Amino acid sequence: MKQTVILFALITLCIFNSCKNEPKTNNENLIVVKEETPEEVHNNFDGLIAINVEKSIVNWKGSMLFSFGEHYGTVNFKEGSLEFKNNEIIGGSFVVDMNTIINTDGEYSEDLVNHLKNEDFFEVYKFWEAKLEFVNFEKIDGGRLKIDANLTIKGITKPMVLYNVDFLPKEKMLYTKFKIDRTDFGINYSSKGVSKFKDYAISDAVELEVELFLNH
Repeated sequence: MKQTVILFALITLCIFNSCKNEPKTNNENLIVVKEETPEEVHNNFDGLIAINVEKSIVNWKGSMLFSFGEHYGTVNFKEGSLEFKNNEIIGGSFVVDMNTIINTDGEYSEDLVNHLKNEDFFEVYKFWEAKLEFVNFEKIDGGRLKIDANLTIKGITKPMVLYNVDFLPKEKMLYTKFKIDRTDFGINYSSKGVSKFKDYAISDAVELEVELFLNH
C-alpha cells in the first residue's frame, strides 16, 4: 500500500513538471496573416451605351393648384443612350413612349389615362413620342452634374436646365428630378390662366423623376 502511494505521488509530480516546463506562447511573436480583400472594381464607361428600357422609368406627378388633389404615375422609355469619354458623360438622348403613360395613385383609372392621352393634354394619337437631349455639362460635386438639355413634348422643343443630375457608376444609373411648365408645350387645360373655376385649376408645374439604368 505504501509503495502504491509513493508511485502515485511520483506520477503526479512528473505530470506537474511536464506542464510547468511546457514552453509558453509569446503572443508578440505571432505572425497574423491579414486576409486580403479584393480591390473594388470600377466600371469603365466609354463610347455610346444604351439604356436598359426595361428598368429605366419616368415618374410623373401633377396636382391641383388650390386644393390637395393630385395624380401620379409612370411612363416608359422607348430608347435612349448616354455617351461617355474617359468615364465622363458627354452626351445623351432619350425617347419616351407616351402611349405607356399610366397612373399609379390607387386604382388604375382608364378615364384619367384616356384624358391625359387626348387633346386636352398630350394628344398621344398625334404626338406619341417625347424626347430629351443633353446639350451641355457642368460638374458640380463628385458625380453630380448640371446639364443643359432640350425637351420636346407635343412637337414643341424648349431648352431647360437640369440642376441636380446624379450619375452613380456602381449602380450604372443616372438619376434626376425636375419640374416643367406644361403650358410651355401647349398643355393649357384647366391651367391657372384658363380655368373658369379657381378650385378646379390644375398646377402648371409637372414634376418628373427620371431613373436611367445602363446596359453595361
